[in-house]
Amino acid sequence: MIVCPKCGMAKGVKANKKTTSCQCGREIDMSRVKIMFLTDSPMELAESVARANAALRGGEQLPREKKARSRSPYALAAESAKSAKDPLERLRIIAQELTRLKSGFAIEDLRKVASILGKNSADDMLARMLEHNMVYEAGEGVYRSV
Repeated sequence: MIVCPKCGMAKGVKANKKTTSCQCGREIDMSRVKIMFLTDSPMELAESVARANAALRGGEQLPREKKARSRSPYALAAESAKSAKDPLERLRIIAQELTRLKSGFAIEDLRKVASILGKNSADDMLARMLEHNMVYEAGEGVYRSV
């Protein structure tokens, strides 16, 4: 959950987005706003936004919200990739997320993501990433997305 810097209203947003639009029309750069509440549950997010907007409309300060525990980069990469229908797009998302979260990844990192996704071969995933020029080898056994 974030608060719009223009109108001051709370809004639920996926944390991996770069920008979002507020109902007031403002384009919000996610890197420039503070995330007020972080959760994996859509129901918790909706309740939090409703409470925050009620408090803001009443002139009160936002209540302190708990932040959900941070998740592993492997779980975040797997969650981002689940939405992609195309297998190549899914591989591209995994490579980009692992590079963004870990600044480079190894085959062991791919194995952890593959186990979360229920895929069986991280070696095949890496071979396809290299074949389609999605990643390059930055060091011995360390890969980064292109």
